[in-house]
Amino acid sequence: MSITALIGISLLLVSISLFVYRIMIAFMDMGVSDEFNYENISLADLVDSSTIEWVDGVSSIYVQSVAETLMTMPLAILLFAGAIVFFFIHAFTSEKRISKG
Repeated sequence: MSITALIGISLLLVSISLFVYRIMIAFMDMGVSDEFNYENISLADLVDSSTIEWVDGVSSIYVQSVAETLMTMPLAILLFAGAIVFFFIHAFTSEKRISKG
């Protein structure tokens, strides 16, 4: 198993764990009421406000919009996308083991 497959598996496990953790928190906060409040964690919640101000200062509007999208995207989805990227890298760079029998 290559390092790219191990990184993909670990990113996938972390993303699933984060998603399940947030669902458990939402159920525990629910208590006896019928309100289910699921809140996502994004990169903007984890980084300093100066980083977000730096993104606003980027001169290219396209780079700025991509950076803002990545900063506000839910962290579980971002980790899942990273896992898919590493699985594709593993699929295209690993040696093929197909037996010709």
